[in-house]
Amino acid sequence: MRARSITVLLAAALVVQPPLSARPAAAAAPARAAEPGVSAEPGAAAAGTTARVRGGSWTPGATVQVQICGANAVHGSADCDTERGVTAMVAPAGTFEAGLTVGAPPAACPCVVRVTTLPGGTGPAATATAPFTVEGHPVERIVRDVVPVRADVVGLEVVGGGDRAELFGGRPRRTLVLRIRNSGAEPIENTPLVVGWGAEDTPDSPLDAPRTGTLQPGRTATYRIPVVLPPAAFGQFVVGGRYAGSVPFETTFSAYPWGLIGANALAALLLLFGIRLALGRWAAARRRKRRGASASPAHHPVAPRAAPGVELTDVLGYLDSVAPSPSGAYVVDRAELIGYLERRTGEVLEPVDAEALDRFLAPPRGEAV
Repeated sequence: MRARSITVLLAAALVVQPPLSARPAAAAAPARAAEPGVSAEPGAAAAGTTARVRGGSWTPGATVQVQICGANAVHGSADCDTERGVTAMVAPAGTFEAGLTVGAPPAACPCVVRVTTLPGGTGPAATATAPFTVEGHPVERIVRDVVPVRADVVGLEVVGGGDRAELFGGRPRRTLVLRIRNSGAEPIENTPLVVGWGAEDTPDSPLDAPRTGTLQPGRTATYRIPVVLPPAAFGQFVVGGRYAGSVPFETTFSAYPWGLIGANALAALLLLFGIRLALGRWAAARRRKRRGASASPAHHPVAPRAAPGVELTDVLGYLDSVAPSPSGAYVVDRAELIGYLERRTGEVLEPVDAEALDRFLAPPRGEAV
Protein backbone atom coordinates (compact mmCIF):
# COMPACT_ATOMS: atom_id res chain seq x y z
CA MET A 1 0.00 0.00 0.00
CA ARG A 2 2.77 2.35 0.90
CA ALA A 3 4.62 1.66 -2.33
CA ARG A 4 1.49 2.37 -4.33
CA SER A 5 1.06 5.78 -2.59
CA ILE A 6 4.62 6.77 -3.45
CA THR A 7 4.04 5.82 -7.07
CA VAL A 8 0.90 7.95 -7.25
CA LEU A 9 2.63 10.95 -5.71
CA LEU A 10 5.51 10.69 -8.18
CA ALA A 11 3.06 10.51 -11.06
CA ALA A 12 1.22 13.58 -9.77
CA ALA A 13 4.45 15.47 -9.47
CA LEU A 14 5.33 14.60 -13.03
CA VAL A 15 1.93 15.79 -14.17
CA VAL A 16 2.04 19.05 -12.20
CA GLN A 17 5.60 20.03 -13.27
CA PRO A 18 5.54 21.25 -16.87
CA PRO A 19 7.98 19.72 -19.27
CA LEU A 20 11.13 21.55 -20.17
CA SER A 21 9.85 22.11 -23.68
CA ALA A 22 6.84 23.95 -22.30
CA ARG A 23 8.83 26.49 -20.26
CA PRO A 24 8.61 30.17 -21.32
CA ALA A 25 11.20 31.07 -23.93
CA ALA A 26 13.92 33.57 -23.15
CA ALA A 27 13.03 37.24 -23.47
CA ALA A 28 12.77 38.21 -27.11
CA ALA A 29 15.54 40.40 -28.57
CA PRO A 30 14.67 44.10 -28.72
CA ALA A 31 13.16 45.28 -31.97
CA ARG A 32 15.62 46.71 -34.43
CA ALA A 33 15.61 50.51 -34.59
CA ALA A 34 14.05 51.98 -37.68
CA GLU A 35 16.36 53.35 -40.32
CA PRO A 36 16.40 57.14 -40.79
CA GLY A 37 13.97 58.25 -43.46
CA VAL A 38 13.23 61.39 -45.48
CA SER A 39 10.40 62.70 -47.63
CA ALA A 40 9.84 65.83 -49.73
CA GLU A 41 6.64 67.70 -50.50
CA PRO A 42 6.05 68.27 -53.34
CA GLY A 43 8.09 65.51 -54.95
CA ALA A 44 8.64 67.53 -58.14
CA ALA A 45 9.40 71.24 -58.52
CA ALA A 46 11.21 73.65 -60.80
CA ALA A 47 14.47 75.36 -59.90
CA GLY A 48 13.89 78.47 -57.79
CA THR A 49 10.83 77.11 -55.97
CA THR A 50 10.67 75.72 -52.44
CA ALA A 51 10.07 72.20 -51.16
CA ARG A 52 9.35 71.05 -47.60
CA VAL A 53 11.64 68.23 -46.43
CA ARG A 54 10.74 66.08 -43.39
CA GLY A 55 12.64 63.26 -41.70
CA GLY A 56 12.07 60.66 -39.01
CA SER A 57 14.01 58.11 -36.92
CA TRP A 58 17.14 60.29 -36.79
CA THR A 59 19.41 60.64 -33.75
CA PRO A 60 17.98 63.33 -31.43
CA GLY A 61 20.21 66.39 -31.19
CA ALA A 62 22.08 65.63 -34.41
CA THR A 63 22.51 68.20 -37.18
CA VAL A 64 21.61 67.11 -40.69
CA GLN A 65 22.37 68.63 -44.08
CA VAL A 66 19.69 68.64 -46.76
CA GLN A 67 20.58 68.87 -50.47
CA ILE A 68 19.19 68.11 -53.89
CA CYS A 69 21.50 65.82 -55.86
CA GLY A 70 21.67 64.48 -59.37
CA ALA A 71 22.68 60.98 -60.53
CA ASN A 72 20.90 59.60 -57.46
CA ALA A 73 23.88 60.96 -55.45
CA VAL A 74 26.01 57.93 -56.34
CA HIS A 75 29.15 60.11 -56.16
CA GLY A 76 28.19 61.73 -52.86
CA SER A 77 28.31 65.50 -52.48
CA ALA A 78 29.96 65.83 -55.91
CA ASP A 79 26.49 65.31 -57.42
CA CYS A 80 24.71 67.72 -55.06
CA ASP A 81 23.69 71.37 -55.17
CA THR A 82 25.76 72.36 -52.14
CA GLU A 83 25.22 76.08 -52.65
CA ARG A 84 21.50 75.86 -51.77
CA GLY A 85 21.86 73.15 -49.14
CA VAL A 86 20.38 73.79 -45.70
CA THR A 87 20.90 72.35 -42.23
CA ALA A 88 18.36 71.35 -39.59
CA MET A 89 18.46 70.18 -35.97
CA VAL A 90 16.85 66.84 -35.09
CA ALA A 91 14.17 67.13 -32.41
CA PRO A 92 14.06 64.85 -29.31
CA ALA A 93 11.46 62.74 -31.12
CA GLY A 94 13.98 62.03 -33.91
CA THR A 95 12.23 64.22 -36.48
CA PHE A 96 13.21 67.34 -38.40
CA GLU A 97 11.68 69.69 -40.94
CA ALA A 98 13.37 72.13 -43.30
CA GLY A 99 12.52 74.38 -46.22
CA LEU A 100 14.78 73.82 -49.21
CA THR A 101 15.15 76.02 -52.28
CA VAL A 102 15.23 73.82 -55.35
CA GLY A 103 18.32 74.29 -57.50
CA ALA A 104 19.99 72.63 -60.47
CA PRO A 105 22.49 70.02 -59.20
CA PRO A 106 25.82 69.62 -61.04
CA ALA A 107 24.86 66.13 -62.25
CA ALA A 108 21.88 65.23 -64.43
CA CYS A 109 18.79 63.53 -63.02
CA PRO A 110 17.49 61.09 -61.83
CA CYS A 111 17.58 63.32 -58.76
CA VAL A 112 17.07 62.78 -55.05
CA VAL A 113 16.78 64.72 -51.83
CA ARG A 114 19.84 63.65 -49.83
CA VAL A 115 20.06 64.04 -46.04
CA THR A 116 23.30 63.34 -44.14
CA THR A 117 24.38 63.91 -40.56
CA LEU A 118 27.16 66.43 -40.14
CA PRO A 119 30.38 65.27 -38.45
CA GLY A 120 30.97 66.14 -34.83
CA GLY A 121 27.38 65.61 -33.74
CA THR A 122 25.75 62.98 -31.54
CA GLY A 123 25.09 59.46 -32.74
CA PRO A 124 26.45 57.54 -35.72
CA ALA A 125 26.72 58.98 -39.22
CA ALA A 126 23.66 58.34 -41.36
CA THR A 127 22.45 59.10 -44.88
CA ALA A 128 19.01 58.84 -46.44
CA THR A 129 17.59 59.81 -49.84
CA ALA A 130 14.16 60.30 -51.35
CA PRO A 131 13.33 60.54 -55.08
CA PHE A 132 12.82 64.07 -56.36
CA THR A 133 12.20 65.52 -59.80
CA VAL A 134 13.78 68.81 -60.78
CA GLU A 135 11.51 70.02 -63.56
CA GLY A 136 13.41 71.09 -66.66
CA HIS A 137 16.68 69.49 -65.52
CA PRO A 138 18.25 67.03 -68.01
CA VAL A 139 18.02 63.29 -67.39
CA GLU A 140 20.95 61.06 -68.33
CA ARG A 141 22.22 57.59 -67.70
CA ILE A 142 24.04 57.25 -64.40
CA VAL A 143 27.74 56.49 -64.77
CA ARG A 144 29.29 54.96 -61.67
CA ASP A 145 33.00 55.42 -61.12
CA VAL A 146 33.65 51.83 -60.13
CA VAL A 147 37.28 52.05 -61.20
CA PRO A 148 39.10 55.35 -60.65
CA VAL A 149 39.73 57.12 -63.91
CA ARG A 150 43.23 57.77 -65.16
CA ALA A 151 43.47 61.48 -65.84
CA ASP A 152 46.14 64.13 -65.41
CA VAL A 153 45.97 67.88 -64.87
CA VAL A 154 48.18 69.29 -67.66
CA GLY A 155 47.19 72.96 -67.26
CA LEU A 156 45.84 75.12 -64.45
CA GLU A 157 45.80 78.91 -64.34
CA VAL A 158 43.63 81.86 -63.35
CA VAL A 159 43.30 84.57 -65.98
CA GLY A 160 41.54 87.92 -66.27
CA GLY A 161 40.88 90.71 -63.81
CA GLY A 162 42.27 94.17 -63.23
CA ASP A 163 39.50 96.16 -64.95
CA ARG A 164 38.47 99.63 -63.81
CA ALA A 165 35.40 98.46 -61.90
CA GLU A 166 37.48 96.00 -59.88
CA LEU A 167 40.11 98.65 -59.10
CA PHE A 168 37.43 100.76 -57.41
CA GLY A 169 35.64 98.05 -55.42
CA GLY A 170 33.67 96.14 -58.03
CA ARG A 171 33.36 92.36 -58.09
CA PRO A 172 36.68 90.73 -59.02
CA ARG A 173 36.12 88.42 -62.00
CA ARG A 174 38.54 85.71 -63.00
CA THR A 175 38.44 82.56 -65.13
CA LEU A 176 39.94 79.28 -64.02
CA VAL A 177 41.35 77.46 -67.06
CA LEU A 178 41.66 73.72 -66.35
CA ARG A 179 43.16 71.28 -68.88
CA ILE A 180 42.64 67.54 -68.27
CA ARG A 181 44.18 64.71 -70.30
CA ASN A 182 42.69 61.20 -70.35
CA SER A 183 45.68 58.98 -69.60
CA GLY A 184 43.69 55.75 -69.56
CA ALA A 185 42.52 53.33 -72.21
CA GLU A 186 38.77 53.93 -71.72
CA PRO A 187 36.66 57.03 -72.44
CA ILE A 188 35.71 59.19 -69.46
CA GLU A 189 32.00 59.97 -69.75
CA ASN A 190 30.16 62.71 -67.87
CA THR A 191 32.37 62.49 -64.82
CA PRO A 192 31.68 65.04 -62.09
CA LEU A 193 33.76 68.21 -61.92
CA VAL A 194 33.61 69.98 -58.54
CA VAL A 195 35.19 73.45 -58.22
CA GLY A 196 35.19 76.03 -55.42
CA TRP A 197 37.04 79.07 -54.11
CA GLY A 198 38.00 80.28 -50.66
CA ALA A 199 39.62 83.19 -48.87
CA GLU A 200 41.88 80.89 -46.84
CA ASP A 201 43.38 77.47 -47.55
CA THR A 202 40.14 75.62 -48.36
CA PRO A 203 38.11 76.27 -51.55
CA ASP A 204 34.78 75.67 -49.81
CA SER A 205 32.60 78.17 -51.72
CA PRO A 206 31.20 76.23 -54.71
CA LEU A 207 31.43 77.46 -58.30
CA ASP A 208 29.32 76.52 -61.31
CA ALA A 209 31.36 74.00 -63.29
CA PRO A 210 30.59 72.99 -66.87
CA ARG A 211 29.60 69.48 -67.90
CA THR A 212 32.56 67.32 -68.70
CA GLY A 213 31.02 65.31 -71.56
CA THR A 214 33.10 62.49 -73.03
CA LEU A 215 36.88 62.57 -72.99
CA GLN A 216 38.48 60.00 -75.30
CA PRO A 217 41.74 58.23 -74.39
CA GLY A 218 44.81 60.33 -75.05
CA ARG A 219 42.78 63.49 -75.65
CA THR A 220 42.87 66.71 -73.62
CA ALA A 221 39.84 68.77 -72.62
CA THR A 222 39.87 72.41 -71.53
CA TYR A 223 37.30 73.64 -69.01
CA ARG A 224 36.75 77.32 -68.26
CA ILE A 225 35.14 78.06 -64.90
CA PRO A 226 34.09 81.65 -64.07
CA VAL A 227 35.22 82.84 -60.64
CA VAL A 228 33.27 85.82 -59.29
CA LEU A 229 34.19 87.18 -55.85
CA PRO A 230 32.23 89.53 -53.55
CA PRO A 231 32.56 93.31 -54.09
CA ALA A 232 35.78 94.89 -52.80
CA ALA A 233 37.38 91.47 -52.20
CA PHE A 234 40.94 91.98 -50.98
CA GLY A 235 43.89 89.64 -50.55
CA GLN A 236 44.98 86.15 -51.58
CA PHE A 237 42.42 83.52 -52.65
CA VAL A 238 42.50 79.82 -53.48
CA VAL A 239 40.51 78.00 -56.16
CA GLY A 240 40.48 74.27 -56.72
CA GLY A 241 38.49 71.05 -56.66
CA ARG A 242 38.39 67.52 -58.02
CA TYR A 243 37.91 65.93 -61.42
CA ALA A 244 36.20 62.51 -61.44
CA GLY A 245 36.39 62.49 -57.65
CA SER A 246 40.02 61.34 -57.61
CA VAL A 247 42.02 63.99 -59.51
CA PRO A 248 42.62 67.04 -57.31
CA PHE A 249 43.74 70.47 -58.51
CA GLU A 250 44.34 73.79 -56.74
CA THR A 251 45.93 77.17 -57.39
CA THR A 252 45.95 80.67 -55.90
CA PHE A 253 45.37 84.19 -57.14
CA SER A 254 45.10 87.69 -55.68
CA ALA A 255 42.72 90.62 -55.91
CA TYR A 256 43.60 94.14 -54.75
CA PRO A 257 41.31 97.12 -55.45
CA TRP A 258 44.18 99.59 -55.71
CA GLY A 259 41.97 102.43 -56.89
CA LEU A 260 39.70 102.08 -53.85
CA ILE A 261 42.72 101.76 -51.56
CA GLY A 262 44.27 104.91 -53.07
CA ALA A 263 41.01 106.84 -52.77
CA ASN A 264 40.69 105.86 -49.11
CA ALA A 265 44.30 106.82 -48.45
CA LEU A 266 43.78 110.20 -50.12
CA ALA A 267 40.61 110.77 -48.12
CA ALA A 268 42.50 109.96 -44.92
CA LEU A 269 45.28 112.41 -45.84
CA LEU A 270 42.76 115.15 -46.63
CA LEU A 271 41.05 114.49 -43.32
CA LEU A 272 44.33 114.78 -41.45
CA PHE A 273 45.19 117.96 -43.37
CA GLY A 274 41.79 119.44 -42.52
CA ILE A 275 42.23 118.58 -38.85
CA ARG A 276 45.69 120.10 -38.82
CA LEU A 277 44.43 123.27 -40.55
CA ALA A 278 41.56 123.59 -38.09
CA LEU A 279 43.92 123.15 -35.15
CA GLY A 280 46.25 125.80 -36.59
CA ARG A 281 43.40 128.29 -36.95
CA TRP A 282 42.24 127.56 -33.43
CA ALA A 283 45.75 128.06 -32.03
CA ALA A 284 46.13 131.35 -33.98
CA ALA A 285 42.82 132.59 -32.59
CA ARG A 286 43.97 131.71 -29.09
CA ARG A 287 47.22 133.63 -29.60
CA ARG A 288 45.36 136.69 -30.92
CA LYS A 289 43.04 136.58 -27.95
CA ARG A 290 45.95 136.42 -25.51
CA ARG A 291 47.72 139.30 -27.26
CA GLY A 292 44.54 141.40 -27.12
CA ALA A 293 44.16 140.71 -23.43
CA SER A 294 47.79 141.69 -22.72
CA ALA A 295 47.48 144.87 -24.83
CA SER A 296 44.41 146.13 -22.97
CA PRO A 297 45.06 149.06 -20.53
CA ALA A 298 45.90 148.01 -16.99
CA HIS A 299 43.86 149.25 -14.05
CA HIS A 300 46.94 150.05 -11.97
CA PRO A 301 48.28 153.63 -12.17
CA VAL A 302 51.34 153.99 -14.33
CA ALA A 303 53.63 156.96 -14.00
CA PRO A 304 53.56 158.96 -17.23
CA ARG A 305 56.68 159.58 -19.16
CA ALA A 306 57.85 163.15 -19.30
CA ALA A 307 58.35 163.10 -23.02
CA PRO A 308 58.75 160.53 -25.81
CA GLY A 309 62.56 161.06 -25.78
CA VAL A 310 63.00 161.60 -22.03
CA GLU A 311 63.12 158.89 -19.37
CA LEU A 312 61.39 159.30 -16.03
CA THR A 313 64.67 158.75 -14.24
CA ASP A 314 66.02 161.89 -15.90
CA VAL A 315 63.20 163.95 -14.42
CA LEU A 316 63.62 162.34 -11.02
CA GLY A 317 67.35 163.10 -11.13
CA TYR A 318 66.54 166.80 -11.65
CA LEU A 319 63.99 166.81 -8.80
CA ASP A 320 66.63 165.40 -6.46
CA SER A 321 68.77 168.46 -7.13
CA VAL A 322 65.91 170.85 -6.31
CA ALA A 323 65.05 171.61 -2.69
CA PRO A 324 61.36 171.25 -1.91
CA SER A 325 59.33 174.21 -0.70
CA PRO A 326 58.14 174.50 2.87
CA SER A 327 54.85 172.93 1.82
CA GLY A 328 56.69 169.84 0.52
CA ALA A 329 56.07 170.60 -3.14
CA TYR A 330 58.86 171.04 -5.65
CA VAL A 331 59.33 174.35 -7.37
CA VAL A 332 60.41 173.53 -10.91
CA ASP A 333 61.90 176.05 -13.27
CA ARG A 334 60.77 174.93 -16.72
CA ALA A 335 63.67 176.42 -18.63
CA GLU A 336 66.17 175.05 -16.16
CA LEU A 337 64.56 171.58 -16.34
CA ILE A 338 64.63 171.58 -20.14
CA GLY A 339 68.26 172.57 -20.10
CA TYR A 340 69.02 169.85 -17.60
CA LEU A 341 67.29 167.23 -19.74
CA GLU A 342 68.99 168.35 -22.94
CA ARG A 343 72.40 168.18 -21.24
CA ARG A 344 71.64 164.74 -19.81
CA THR A 345 70.24 163.17 -22.99
CA GLY A 346 72.49 165.06 -25.38
CA GLU A 347 69.51 165.89 -27.56
CA VAL A 348 67.53 169.07 -28.21
CA LEU A 349 64.08 168.79 -26.75
CA GLU A 350 61.53 168.79 -29.55
CA PRO A 351 58.42 170.98 -29.31
CA VAL A 352 56.32 167.86 -28.93
CA ASP A 353 58.47 166.69 -26.05
CA ALA A 354 58.24 170.12 -24.48
CA GLU A 355 54.44 170.03 -24.62
CA ALA A 356 54.44 166.57 -23.04
CA LEU A 357 56.73 167.89 -20.33
CA ASP A 358 54.34 170.81 -19.67
CA ARG A 359 51.46 168.37 -19.23
CA PHE A 360 53.59 166.41 -16.83
CA LEU A 361 54.46 169.45 -14.80
CA ALA A 362 50.89 170.82 -14.78
CA PRO A 363 49.37 170.50 -11.31
CA PRO A 364 46.42 168.17 -10.89
CA ARG A 365 42.98 169.71 -11.20
CA GLY A 366 41.76 171.35 -8.03
CA GLU A 367 45.24 172.28 -6.84
CA ALA A 368 46.82 175.73 -6.95
CA VAL A 369 49.72 176.43 -9.27
